[in-house]
Amino acid sequence: MFEKELVINSAALESILEADTFLVTPTPDIQSEMVQLLSKVGIFNLEDVLENGQLAPNARISEEFIMKNSDGSFDYEIIDIGGGKGRNILKFDMDKIERKVAPFVNAEVAGLLSSEQQAVAAWNVYIAKGSTPEEDDQMVQNANAASESWSYEKDLPLSQDKKVLFESKYKDYFMNNYLKQFITNQLPTVTQDAAVFDLEEAKKAQAQKLIADNNL
Repeated sequence: MFEKELVINSAALESILEADTFLVTPTPDIQSEMVQLLSKVGIFNLEDVLENGQLAPNARISEEFIMKNSDGSFDYEIIDIGGGKGRNILKFDMDKIERKVAPFVNAEVAGLLSSEQQAVAAWNVYIAKGSTPEEDDQMVQNANAASESWSYEKDLPLSQDKKVLFESKYKDYFMNNYLKQFITNQLPTVTQDAAVFDLEEAKKAQAQKLIADNNL
């Protein structure tokens, strides 16, 4: 409730309506939009995209975005899991993924920027901090992005620099908080390659392969 009566004259109201803006700006549901965006970007196996527009719980990125050796085998990164043991994890072609994702992210950004008031709301509540969805829940309650927030009064209409910054940070937010889980520590799809092995022996074998491949 307002402590004082809210008064707005007809001229000001007409100006707001003509500009297609809001007295109270709704905050876009960025979390839901990005969950939907995951299924649209075209990097997941088609069978992993459900009819409701979301990904299946066990969704995996398509093989065409996974790094391979010249002989067609998967190019793995070896990680140390302790106790002298290691295992393979998939390596992803991030340049190819980012090129594929970019047009879809740009389309989402264009939609948000079509209503700059809502873009400012999304920036202040979600995008500016580059926070996690869990942190966003608290930020929604606080309803600000502290010193990085944009002002409806001072920053609208948005300058081109701010639009470019919004697009860049929106992409980072999507990559870091939604796509990252599908490209981090992903086990091989080839069963025998997913087994735990002796780390020292694997490093020796890797070194020998490097020597053989380069005729050293």
